[in-house]
Amino acid sequence: MGLTLDRIVGQDVTVTILKRSLAQNTLAHAYLFSGPPGLGKRTTAEAVAEELLRRGGKNSELHILEGTGSIGVDQIRALRRRAAYATSSNLIWIIKDAERMTVPACNAFLKTLEEPQKGTYFFLTTTNVHNLLPTIISRCQHLPFRTIAAEQIELWLAERGSAEPGDPRIKAVTRLARGSLGRARDYWEGPLLQQRAEILEKIISVPTAGYPEVLGMSYSWPENREEIFSDLQLILEWHRDLLTVKSDRGLPLYHPDYEQELIRISNYYSSSYLLWLIQQVAEMRRALQGNARIRFCLGYLLLLMKKGALT
Repeated sequence: MGLTLDRIVGQDVTVTILKRSLAQNTLAHAYLFSGPPGLGKRTTAEAVAEELLRRGGKNSELHILEGTGSIGVDQIRALRRRAAYATSSNLIWIIKDAERMTVPACNAFLKTLEEPQKGTYFFLTTTNVHNLLPTIISRCQHLPFRTIAAEQIELWLAERGSAEPGDPRIKAVTRLARGSLGRARDYWEGPLLQQRAEILEKIISVPTAGYPEVLGMSYSWPENREEIFSDLQLILEWHRDLLTVKSDRGLPLYHPDYEQELIRISNYYSSSYLLWLIQQVAEMRRALQGNARIRFCLGYLLLLMKKGALT
């Protein structure tokens, strides 16, 4: 079975709008799907495109502009030329990460949006709608994608993993996903769970390790600024979990599969020190957005974690 809108998870409003437009043959010529990564923007665009390809017959075409570099004016001019000669069959364009368009490219694309050809459809996706020209946004039907409810992510993971929604591993991945189905898939199918386990293993050992060993841990982290932001978020959530079990607040844990370890490690810290540590991690994330040295900051943070342990 091909990709359909029925397989889109957690975007009921958007799916309802698109289904109604397809059924009534009132689909707009341009749509903008915006929202954080992993919410199904591209998958939704491809699902509508498949329906349009089926309706348009063998002469229909689908083109996808994607990549990591900018989208230049020459690419948009080529798109415009192709769109100008569209036949009665459907011609569909998916422009992934549309904020990559340069200003000249946006201006050239604007002319295409102002003079749409029959049977030509554009689906733009973006994770940063504020980087798009307001004139582009105003000429598209803008459908924001919302973060996905934890219950829906759990059910989706359970179906893929042949497990129960309440399984501790599924609950852990759901918390880590923070509303993103794409992030949940990456954790479930990729190496992220193993990387998480390796980082947590280091953090768990800090209270009872010697100071030289703790300081040496900072050298085991790659000096990759993007990765360190993700790792610091993990460290932040770990200490929030420690504070949760320490104060017996009954709140959901970010790492429910480590509950027994959390209970044990929480005994090494006072609630006030855990709260202070959480503030330190948050401040360090802000410092690393500048030019702060990764290993120096991480080594300092690990020493603070060691210093506060009541051993």
